[in-house]
Amino acid sequence: MYVELGKIVGVWGVKGWIKLHSYTRNRADIAQYKTWYLSRHKKGPANDASPSMINVLQCREQAKGIVAQLESVDDRDQAMAMSGQGVWVKESDLPELPDGEFYWQQLIGLTVSNNEKEIGSIQSILETGANDVLVCKSSEAGAAEVLIPYTDEVVLEIDIQAGFMVVDWDPDCLLD
Repeated sequence: MYVELGKIVGVWGVKGWIKLHSYTRNRADIAQYKTWYLSRHKKGPANDASPSMINVLQCREQAKGIVAQLESVDDRDQAMAMSGQGVWVKESDLPELPDGEFYWQQLIGLTVSNNEKEIGSIQSILETGANDVLVCKSSEAGAAEVLIPYTDEVVLEIDIQAGFMVVDWDPDCLLD
């Protein structure tokens, strides 16, 4: 299993360095990983017939972004050919989190319910600044997305193994 940590968005300089957009909460955290898997496939290396494993020689913050020097990438043209690829790492390489904390990709797909009914499944998560927001979609045809604050007051229980989350949230309360 792989986790996407960023995307190559351009080149930096003439010696083959790349610019990337980091999806990690602290953008410089992507530099902790010394082996990346590059893929143009939106679902990552596991769905890509030929993901590229590449070693990271150097990676650092540069102005408002991140730049990296990759093994065997020596010139601007090689770096330019990599633009648009996702930067992935193996899930097993991620640091273990304390109990009660989760990586976003662990929450995607969980079935969400309150004490009365199933609300839907988590499609994505938005970072809003104040708190993260779960974007849930019901399997019912034509159902609207439900936005649920990802806070301790709202999220009552998470069971990754069983694939569910229980919340104290009424998706209809905003419609009244």
